[in-house]
Amino acid sequence: MEKDNLNHIIGKRLKAMRLERGLSLDKVAELTGVSKPMLGQIERARSNPTVSTLWKIAEGLRVPFTSFIEEIKKDVTLVKELEVTPIKEDHERYKVYPIFPMKGQNHFEMYKIDLLPTCHYNADPHPHGVEEYLWVYKGQMNIHIGSNTYTVSEGEGIRYQADQPHSYINTSTCPASLIMVIAYPVLNL
Repeated sequence: MEKDNLNHIIGKRLKAMRLERGLSLDKVAELTGVSKPMLGQIERARSNPTVSTLWKIAEGLRVPFTSFIEEIKKDVTLVKELEVTPIKEDHERYKVYPIFPMKGQNHFEMYKIDLLPTCHYNADPHPHGVEEYLWVYKGQMNIHIGSNTYTVSEGEGIRYQADQPHSYINTSTCPASLIMVIAYPVLNL
């Protein structure tokens, strides 16, 4: 997906979610903490929302992060890295590739993440009960969870409760790559 096309898809899906729920832009702004003008720009594909902004919207609307960018459902999905448009932050040193979005009965999402040297990405806490599982397959990274810092090297993984502040940091001179699974609790509605 091209960046402009991705912005169009995000905007179209945000507007569809809002209208399906009968919500005004004012109400979505109240639920998400994202300003009404910014939401309007996103819906019209006039803005390139950051990862943090999309997380705020997803959490405020209680939808998976990937619901803004997932492809139409298929019985079998083959994902090729070159066909996945990354979402970039920290001056393009932090790249998130949404590989498998949460669908149907699955309560998880999977991402490939690249951390270039000097990357320091601060993630907002997720809702209560959300866990993150990381597996580093290239390089080394530090993850700051609450008041503790952990070094995770190639061939190692870490699991933690993600409902607290956490940061992904690459202090080395080499890129680091990892797979992240975000597991959501099953909600009994």
